[in-house]
Amino acid sequence: MVVQPNSQNSTSLGEITTSFLYLGICAFGGLAMIEPMRRRVVEEKGWLSQAEFLDGLGLCQMAPGATMVQLAAYAGCRLRGLPGALAATAAFTLPAFCLMTGLSFLYFRYGNLSWAQALSRGLGVLVIALLLQTTWRLGQDICRQWMDFLIAFLALVAFWTCRNYFLIFLTAGLLRLVLSWRGFPEAGAKKAENKPGSSLGRFWLQALSATLVLAAFILALGRWDQILGRLALIFVKIGVVSFGGGYVMIPILQWEVVERLGWLTLRQFMDGILLSYATPGPLIILAAFVGYGVKGFWGALTATVGVFLPPIMIVVCLFRPYQEFKESRWLRPPLQGILAALLGMLAMVIWQMGQASLQDVRDLVLLAGTAAALMIFKIEMPWVAAAVAVISLLIF
Repeated sequence: MVVQPNSQNSTSLGEITTSFLYLGICAFGGLAMIEPMRRRVVEEKGWLSQAEFLDGLGLCQMAPGATMVQLAAYAGCRLRGLPGALAATAAFTLPAFCLMTGLSFLYFRYGNLSWAQALSRGLGVLVIALLLQTTWRLGQDICRQWMDFLIAFLALVAFWTCRNYFLIFLTAGLLRLVLSWRGFPEAGAKKAENKPGSSLGRFWLQALSATLVLAAFILALGRWDQILGRLALIFVKIGVVSFGGGYVMIPILQWEVVERLGWLTLRQFMDGILLSYATPGPLIILAAFVGYGVKGFWGALTATVGVFLPPIMIVVCLFRPYQEFKESRWLRPPLQGILAALLGMLAMVIWQMGQASLQDVRDLVLLAGTAAALMIFKIEMPWVAAAVAVISLLIF
């Protein structure tokens, strides 16, 4: 799998690693990390333009897997090709993996989660504040025409009644295409400069290479240990087919490891979800908890690699064709529609998390203070997260 990096960018792999390691340490809340990542790679580092960042976000919304891990892969790929994508995603997920593995060890040995319940309650408030910040910032860049507001609202309604996230995003893209039909550029407008044939040929070659790598990963683990092989197969499958991020992956994972295989009890699985909210990183870092419960450290590592590797490979494979075709008059409007639908999804998640997390006046006061710190006073995310964690342990 060979992806050419941006020839005009000389960013080192070390700088990519340290920047995404920093983001991984404070990456609470999944989609809530969109704005901190945008600020890091667009405003502070200048690695991507705002338009490039939104293009990457649109692509990641249409690909299966954890959106924020894919967005890290997209940024790394844009900077240094495949090595950049691997460096960015490894650094971004490493803090969450290490912390979740350590917590899993303590949980399966001692089983006391009283401190985690208080911590996760406060961090749930932090996530809502981050989601509000993300929605406000993205809304300013995405909703510039009446049709974008309309699609965001319709997507919000659709997310309440339908759990097929891929279908909703696809419909939003098609609707935006239809609504902008009269606004299409004339025949002489800018088109993709590269030949489609070479781009598509490279895509199929990379897709075949990725498939072989995943197959070798599963088979090698299966020959070493049968349980690890089954773990790898389950999590690779979830990583390939789960559109909509961790919120979609969790029900599928529950069916596999609780109901079908009986590897964990429902109580253990629910406690794992609680720990995933109390740790940085994507919500599906729950994979490390499940893997540890099944097969210790090697199970945690197998499950984590299995669930994250497929979506990373998908983004890497799609990167070059996407760069060539994203300015097409047939692709640009659907991409805008997908981004508008993302705002609807964010609004739904804010409402749902508000119902689950805002239990009394203490939560409301903490939310107001956290939102003000992030959006008005613009305090750095690690300081806000540390303050929220300490306050949560004191008041909850």
